Amino acid sequence: MASASEAAALGRATRLRQLISLSRLDVVTGSKCMFMSMDDSRRIRLQRGITVATRSTLVLVSLSVVKICVGLLSGSIALLADATHTVMDIAGSAIVWLGLRLSLRKPTDQFPYGFYKAESICTLIVCVIMILTAAEILLDSVQRLFVPSVISFRPVVIAVAIGSGLVSYRLAEYKESAGRAINSQALRVESRHSLADVLNAGLVCGSVLFTYINVTWVEPLAAVTISAFILWTALGFGKDSIFSLMDISPRSSMRKAIEQTMAETQAVMGIHDLKVRRSGPFVFVEAHVEVDGAISVGQAHAIADEVENRVKRRFKEVDSVTIHIGMVHDKRHSGQEA
Repeated sequence: MASASEAAALGRATRLRQLISLSRLDVVTGSKCMFMSMDDSRRIRLQRGITVATRSTLVLVSLSVVKICVGLLSGSIALLADATHTVMDIAGSAIVWLGLRLSLRKPTDQFPYGFYKAESICTLIVCVIMILTAAEILLDSVQRLFVPSVISFRPVVIAVAIGSGLVSYRLAEYKESAGRAINSQALRVESRHSLADVLNAGLVCGSVLFTYINVTWVEPLAAVTISAFILWTALGFGKDSIFSLMDISPRSSMRKAIEQTMAETQAVMGIHDLKVRRSGPFVFVEAHVEVDGAISVGQAHAIADEVENRVKRRFKEVDSVTIHIGMVHDKRHSGQEA
């Protein structure tokens, strides 16, 4: 007659056979398709970011041409400064486009983890451009305190400023929405930059309106506010980009959720040394998972595959999950890894 321990072992073996059967069925019928789907999903997200960056660049080029032409004809220094700011925006959008294009490239032998950090590098460059823009506005505002400008065709300048503000606001919404959807930090930085363009347009419009009543101090005051906003935003996103390049772990709540997802997998006895790092818009996960030491190596790896699949299904931004299996022969100690 079988002992209680033998019956328990038989029960565990039966449950594991069921799990392995399901895993093998998934490998044969659906796992390949699922991983192809995940890869396609990442490419679609990056491609959407490239599309957004391309459209934004084309719109900004059109805006800058109009601002430069009207600024030169009217003599509006504010509008010309805004046009210079827009040219910097064009450079920023082009850098974001380049970063997303590089992120779309497949991993190589030389870059086995892909090119996702290219986006963080480009984000850092955009932040530097924003800081330079803020310095430009600040210097320009100080000059206008002492040298008031004479503006011609004021209704035209006001109309261009209002139109520029509306377009910039729409661009900001467009970039922010796309940035959140594809988890692109660079696009979200560009969104803040477009919001600064809205304030800049308001500065131009307000300064021209106040020239009708010979009030010249409003424009410099508004310019200082805009430059402070740009500096604060650029420094914040620049810090995030540097942290991303240094493999910072995502928020603790995400780490805990990943650990819980792993622990909920059948036959997982314990999890330790969980490491989560961000690389551009994606996340890489590594963990040690403990399983019953009585099972075979093949069964242990099937459990690891199931843990990986569960994490990727729940967290769409996860690109890679590396599982190290620990064979537990005793509840107090873990044995060698499979």
